[in-house]
Amino acid sequence: MHSSGRLFSRIIAILSCIAGIALQFIPALEGVGPDLLPIAGVVIFAVGLWATAIVSEYFTAIIFLLLAVTLTGTDRAVVFSGFHSSAAWMIFGGLIIALAVRTTGLGARIAGIILSRIGKTYLSVLVGIVIVTGMTSFVIPSNTARVMIMLPIFLALADRLGFAAGSNGRVGIALAVGAGSIYPSFTILPSAVPNLVLVGAAENILGLELTYGQYILAQFPVITIVSVIALPLLLKFLFPDIARPNGEDIVSAPVGAPEIRLLIILAVALALWMSDFAHGVSPAWVSLAAAIICMTPRIGMLEPSVMVREINLAPWFFVSAIVGMGAVVANSGLGDLAGGWLLAQIPLAPGENFANLAALSAIGAVIGWFATIPGAPAIMTTFAGNIAEATGWPIATVVMSQVLGWAMTLFPYQLPPIVLVITLGGVRIGQAMKLLVAISVVAWLVMLPLQYFYWDLLGMFG
Repeated sequence: MHSSGRLFSRIIAILSCIAGIALQFIPALEGVGPDLLPIAGVVIFAVGLWATAIVSEYFTAIIFLLLAVTLTGTDRAVVFSGFHSSAAWMIFGGLIIALAVRTTGLGARIAGIILSRIGKTYLSVLVGIVIVTGMTSFVIPSNTARVMIMLPIFLALADRLGFAAGSNGRVGIALAVGAGSIYPSFTILPSAVPNLVLVGAAENILGLELTYGQYILAQFPVITIVSVIALPLLLKFLFPDIARPNGEDIVSAPVGAPEIRLLIILAVALALWMSDFAHGVSPAWVSLAAAIICMTPRIGMLEPSVMVREINLAPWFFVSAIVGMGAVVANSGLGDLAGGWLLAQIPLAPGENFANLAALSAIGAVIGWFATIPGAPAIMTTFAGNIAEATGWPIATVVMSQVLGWAMTLFPYQLPPIVLVITLGGVRIGQAMKLLVAISVVAWLVMLPLQYFYWDLLGMFG
């Protein structure tokens, strides 16, 4: 980061801290709960530090947990709810499985097979990664699970292409795995947490049932196709590099017993992830069980001591705190208050369909700053009835208009799978943010107009 960028980040961080402190002492406003302003102060403080990366993200996470417990009246069970969330335990298991994939050499072997089929140029590899990870959205119902499986493999591919740690090429490949797993999955109903939150909220709050076909027809053609085309090009432009394939040929080496055992574990885990609709077991517990088996003596391929010697638990704390923050925002009513205020500032009118779609996308994106993307749908959906009345849209169109706003995410902490990529892939927060900002620009300039024309063609505006 250039000196001017560091100065700007420090200014933003300082302003966030000042605002957070000030809100602890402002008297409660009329009609607002006494704990709401202190909660807003703690959230603004944490968001400011996470967005600017002035200090380590896990350090900010620990500070947030402390402040939320001591300065607000929020129940401790809510503040620490992230530690018993499926996202946190999915990441915990993923850290161990990723280590097993790397240490057994299975990742390098699969990478060699992939390399022989998608070409050895940097751009062709980026294209291949985005397509492969996007296609897995149809069979693996978890962004984090997809990142957890794919990242060690494609980092091994980066090694084969001569991309050393910290190089642009390695960063580009890691972010291709993360972004390729996330953006297409927003358009496939069971493939991402925000989708499931949206569907659940629509059913519980509005009595609206969205079908798989209805959802994918409305979202897939624009958001997925544009993101799959744009991501490799953006990554090649933002992180330019040249592949220098080395001569290693691990594919022809004999397959070891640890690789075979790990392949069996991953195959069973994958089958369970794909069939979660039938057995009802969360992907998180499948991930945790696979991690335990990987460390079981005589069966696994890792010593249990890797828990203290080689596993970095920083992303576990980070994601747990982010999930906890989303719970605090939702439980306190802060998200509802912010969403209501934002809607009151932006006039919505029947017949102004493009302006309405742009306004709702912007509101959803802003709410995502505080509630994170997985938490934003629960807040936005509560306003769907009022929005439908103001715009004249069918209620289903109002609910599904949120998805475009998710593609306008600016900060890595809003997307837990990107946090995993940052930690396991050696990507800096500033580098991830460059890609998110670039995708957001594409979403505003390309996805938004195309989505408007496409939905108008489908007659979705009523």
